[in-house]
Amino acid sequence: MDETILRNLDTQSRRLREIEEDLGRLVRDDVTGTIAPPRARAARAGDYAGLTQVNDALRGARGWTEVDAAAALTAVQQDAFDAWRDRKRLPWAIDDLVVVGLAGAVGFAATWFDADLDRALRRRLAGLKDTELIRSWEREGRRLAIDHTGPGFGGPDHRVRSSGHDLGRPIAALRQIRDGVFTGVAWEDGIRHDVERPGFRTAGSLPEALSLWAKHLAADFVTPMSLPLPGWTLLYEMPHRGLRKFAHEVYRGTEPGAGLNIRSGAVSPSLTLLATETIMRTHVHARAAVRTGNPALTASEEALRDELLLAAHAVTAVASVGKAVARSLVMPTGVMALRHVNVPVLLRIGMLAVDARGRARAGTDAVAPGWNTLLSDLDRIDTDIAAGLDLLS
Repeated sequence: MDETILRNLDTQSRRLREIEEDLGRLVRDDVTGTIAPPRARAARAGDYAGLTQVNDALRGARGWTEVDAAAALTAVQQDAFDAWRDRKRLPWAIDDLVVVGLAGAVGFAATWFDADLDRALRRRLAGLKDTELIRSWEREGRRLAIDHTGPGFGGPDHRVRSSGHDLGRPIAALRQIRDGVFTGVAWEDGIRHDVERPGFRTAGSLPEALSLWAKHLAADFVTPMSLPLPGWTLLYEMPHRGLRKFAHEVYRGTEPGAGLNIRSGAVSPSLTLLATETIMRTHVHARAAVRTGNPALTASEEALRDELLLAAHAVTAVASVGKAVARSLVMPTGVMALRHVNVPVLLRIGMLAVDARGRARAGTDAVAPGWNTLLSDLDRIDTDIAAGLDLLS
């Protein structure tokens, strides 16, 4: 901050106290003569530079060498000033650049080896399938309508044709479980057929249906095919055959479990996101703790944290999109390259960008009056006070 701001605030505060003292003496009839002009009036200042010059001259004449910023502001004004200072954008330091580079490198490496990481996670989850807990959930979730695998709805990728396996369509899933009737869509020669298959077990209440659905999906999630991404089953119901074929091919993958599903498309990429978040947040909060003894962040430090996160996540996003484009052009897998796009990171970037834009708009809306306006108000106040002092004297 320009030091002249605090110096001018201190000078104006001292001038105000002088005027208040003079007014008090006049009211008590303790004055014996007219008030000296330097104490009642100050030279006019046409701009901020002029105001600083006048105040510095007054400070020299009065011997005001110390700047007491706390005395220049009331408690309310001090709180407002601290809040304004906390909202100021903090510049990046060298350690910020280093940590952003480190987090970006971690994100880039995780993107490069995303298929290996997902394969390792798939093996870990497959081991859970043999645990007693998952086995019990699998037994409780059997013979539900959402698991119909009759003609046209069977095969290893049957879950992409069942709305009951879609986390984005809970109403359809719970209705089927409660009624014991499978509902789906079949296409023959481009004609849509709404299919209903009754005869499955029913649930006596909504909480029971919700419990059965959660256990069934949990048991399916740990399998290699996992579950479709939320809303993915809607692609199968679209009238465009290309979209339906796309939904099947991408979910099925080149081998069981190698397609785009909720594990490979959401859970595995989220590990990269969490790693970046952990690195950047640890850096920012640790620095605050070292400086103040408290890991809590001010408003400006929170804004800086979000800037650093945005930059680090951007490296991961560029790497994931670049890998997807490169593989789609070079590899024969075609649309399967989409599985390398880190959707959670892209969503996080969008959220951070919205927050950054909101802070920028708030800063624009909170612009203080210009110096010309403030000086005009100051001249008017000086004139009114001087007139009042002349009248009382």
